[in-house]
Amino acid sequence: MRAAENLRVTPRIVRLALLVFIGGLVVPLQAQFAETPITVEPGRFLAEIDGIRFAVDQAAGGGPKVTALAVASTLLTAGLTPRVDIQIGADFYVRRTVELKGFSDSRSGVGDVYFRTKWNFWRDASTGGAAAIIPYVIVPTANSLVGSKTMRGGVIVPWEIKPSEGFTAGANFAWDLVRNDADNGYDSQFALNAIAQQQITKSLALYAESTFTATSAGMSLWEGRAGAGVLLQVTKSIQLDYEVVRGLNRRATDWEHVLRVNWGW
Repeated sequence: MRAAENLRVTPRIVRLALLVFIGGLVVPLQAQFAETPITVEPGRFLAEIDGIRFAVDQAAGGGPKVTALAVASTLLTAGLTPRVDIQIGADFYVRRTVELKGFSDSRSGVGDVYFRTKWNFWRDASTGGAAAIIPYVIVPTANSLVGSKTMRGGVIVPWEIKPSEGFTAGANFAWDLVRNDADNGYDSQFALNAIAQQQITKSLALYAESTFTATSAGMSLWEGRAGAGVLLQVTKSIQLDYEVVRGLNRRATDWEHVLRVNWGW
């Protein structure tokens, strides 16, 4: 950051610095973190489409401002058995822009492709409880300035319970193996998410969630986020999901807005 603050050179060098920031300080464009442990029924499909996802991050001390826009990021799920489904996802359009000292630079393109499967290994009908395991791999099909530089993968373990009528509480633990900044090895990333959802009417629900992440590269590199959203059941097969997320520390993205369409058939 300090090197960026001391830039007093020609626009050409400033532009080069912006390209470095695009690769190293990109705004994460992640979906609503909470995963459900419930699988899609055999022979049925579910498409989760982020119509628009917009994020803004302003570095402290006059550092670069990073904005990110994703359109039509989609996760398609197909049910195989009552407890197993498979998933494929893609970021069809991603655009990231960095602004610094009056100069800006943008990069856009198709994002990464990811493959996942879910196994619902535990259910309890008396409490509405369920748990699953979701292994996944992300393939870097995009330009590294808008997507991942190398292949990465990990595991998500979602859990939920329904202690009362219309109320759901849940938690997710995730482990992710990513290439380190020096590009000579891998770091482990860990994330813990908690969510609470309350059904208001037959077609309307509200939820709140918080997420904390850490990395094996150093405990000081943790991030925290808190968000709130609304779910609207438009038809029997279509649901709208809007969430706003606020970063809780300097490393986290400042603000993120997501409008998602969930379509099952």
